[in-house]
Formats: sequence, structure tokens, C-alpha cells
Amino acid sequence: MSASDPRRSPRLRETLDWPAFVAQDWDRRPVLFKGVAHGRPFALDEVFRSAVAAAARSRRRLPEEPDNTVLTLGRLQQLDPAPWMPRREDASLDGYRQRMLAALGERRYALVISAFHSYRWPLWRSERAFFAPLWREAGLPVTGAITTLFHGNYESTPVGVHRDRFATFMVPVQGRKRMRFWTRKPWREAISTLPDYRAHLDSSFLVEAEPGDVLYWPADYYHVGESVDGGVCTSVNLGVPRHEHRPVYELEDLMVDLGRADAQIDPAAQLLRAALPADLAVLAPARIGADGVLAEALPPALRAALDSARAMAAPAALRTRVRAVSLQRLSAGGFEPPPARAPARAFAADARVALIDTVLRRREPGGWRFAAHGHGLRVDGEAAAERALLARLDPGAPVPVRELLRGRAGERRAAAALLAWLDECRALRRLRG
Repeated sequence: MSASDPRRSPRLRETLDWPAFVAQDWDRRPVLFKGVAHGRPFALDEVFRSAVAAAARSRRRLPEEPDNTVLTLGRLQQLDPAPWMPRREDASLDGYRQRMLAALGERRYALVISAFHSYRWPLWRSERAFFAPLWREAGLPVTGAITTLFHGNYESTPVGVHRDRFATFMVPVQGRKRMRFWTRKPWREAISTLPDYRAHLDSSFLVEAEPGDVLYWPADYYHVGESVDGGVCTSVNLGVPRHEHRPVYELEDLMVDLGRADAQIDPAAQLLRAALPADLAVLAPARIGADGVLAEALPPALRAALDSARAMAAPAALRTRVRAVSLQRLSAGGFEPPPARAPARAFAADARVALIDTVLRRREPGGWRFAAHGHGLRVDGEAAAERALLARLDPGAPVPVRELLRGRAGERRAAAALLAWLDECRALRRLRG
């Protein structure tokens, strides 16, 4: 492949022209957007606060819950990462970096946090706003985009050279970050990752990015991150699913309650992940007889999962569930799981509120479905008081809460419940006086 091959070098863009990017580059070649994202969508102080929140969640998690944080020293993942995780006392990413360098000396470290957008509302909202114009051009990610923090002075990505099923946008927020790419798999061995890739450097090409830049590469590129001169770098990656999509992901959406930050540990989700194969078509000839009857040898967990799916497959129930999931997915702006709902708070006597974002709603059998910031709410019946409340709320001019809660006692209770839910979803802006 010649050096002039466009797949072996990134296109440089100096503006975030999403229509041009989608028309010319999406799924085709890497693109380096220069100087377009200073402080957006990941402000440095907010990245630190989100990392501290993720570390706290890691310490509190139950043994059966997945850990979204990985800490490696050299290439060794630490079974007890707590001493090496960011702390509030560090005060900043610089403080965390200085503590790690002083403690580790010549040893290198890497901190990787997945589901990064789910830990702090300000970071989630800024990321959602930054990429919203892209979704208008390319379409909203079907199963949600993923966000991952990479921080450290690691010589290269601990997992080594690999390929994801995601198209990736890398946003450096501190230090320079270098990515090495291959347009095809550089090794012949039957392995999925390659930590030692020195023998394949000649077939690769490099791209460096710095704070303010956004680097994009398609899902079919093999890649590895490298430090620049041993310096500490912090970047946040957005991954958009593009291929190798498992049907189980869609079944999870239909069977597992969304709108919770810990939806990934829902027992139904665990059951599906454990029971369903990567390709459902592989199951059919081996497990279903010529008469169409399920074989008795089916594993109990798989039979339970399929029975649940069959129970959900009643056309009316399935349509209702799909519509509910779609409404929540649309309100989340492509980023699930959303941050957990805020604790309930009382409204002051002189409080005024305004909508931050549109509250989506849809009529469904026997009631109404509402969605805000990735969270869903079902209201039985006509939801007249709730819909009237939304009609009186104004995104621009704050409305006194006492005016929103007028009417008969039952209407006031229904409106107050919806108002409290909107506040917990952070869909309201509060003012006093």
C-alpha cells in the first residue's frame, strides 16, 4: 500500500463541519480536527471530578458488580487499584499525576474508566450537546455510544494493538496523545490483540493530537495508543457501534429496565449475557428440531431467557416496550446509561422553574410515557394534569412553582409528582425570587 493511499493518513479539518465529515469521511478514513474543542466537550476539571466519582463507585461496588475502572502498573492490572485511584484530596488531574509519579518513580501507569459519561451530570450534558449535530447527520447510535477515559504515561495501550467494533472519536484534554494505526491486521497469529508489535512498525502510521483536537478513526482500523516522550496524557474516547453487533444487545433493551446508571448489573441483563450466544443463528440448527420444538437439552438459563423473550413477544406488549425504549434512547441523546437521577429536593416557596430540554411524551395503551435525559416514566390514564403541567412550563421564561400546582387536590398531587421527577432527571432549571 503506497504512502499516498488516503487510508494511511488522516484528513485534516479545521472546523467541525459534521455534514462534510459524514459525507466524505465517516467509515472511510481517519480525520484530525485541529483546535476545535478547547474545553468542549470535556473540561479538564470536570474530567477530574468524574474520575473521582468513578473511583468512589469502584470502591463501593458489590463483589458481583462489574468494575468499570482498570489500573495497570507497567502491564500488570492491579487487583486492588484503590491506592492508585484518583482522590478528592488530589484536587486536580495535575495533583493526581504528581502523586502517581512521586510514588511510582520509573514505573509507568494507566488508568482506564469505561462508561465515563455516566458518573457526572455536567460531563454527560456537555458531551451530549457536543455530539448532537453529528447524530443529526449520521443517525443516533442504536445501542448508545460508549465513553472511556484513558490517563497515564503508559508506553502503549496495555491491551496492545487491537480493533474495536466502534468508530472512535478521541478527545485529548491534557498532554499529547499519539495513535498508531494499521489499515489491516498486521499479524498472522490466531490472536485478537498484540502487546509486542515492534516487528510491525513499518506497516503502520502515526497521528498525534493535543488538547483542542478531536481525532476520529473508523472501526476497521487496528490501532494502539502510545505516550509521547513518556509524558502523562489524558484523553476521553467516544465509541460508536458500527459492526459485529450482537442480537443480545437488542434483547437487553427490550427486557431490561433502562434509565438507571447501574442497568448493566441488572439480573435480567446478566442472565441474557450468560445465556445467549453471540450469533443467534448458530443456535437454531443445533437446538431446535425439525418439528420446531426446542430441544430438552437447552441449558436452564437459556430456556428461561427464551421463555421470557417469548412472553414479551406478544405484539402489543412488544410494541409498547419498543416505543418506551425508543423514547428513552432519544431523550438520552445517544449516551446510555445516563447519570443516576438526583436526590429529591423540596421546592422553596418562591421557587421558579424552566425546562432545560424538551420532555418527550407518547401515548400508549392505558396511559402515557414520558422521557427526560434518558429516564422514563409511565403514567396510567389520561395524564391530564401532567400534560397540562408540561404545557405551562416554558424553556425560556421561568414559571413560579405555585402557579404550576394549581387545581384540585388530585391534579396538584399528579402535577407535583411529575415536577419532582423532572427535577430529579435534571430537566429543570431552578431559580429563587
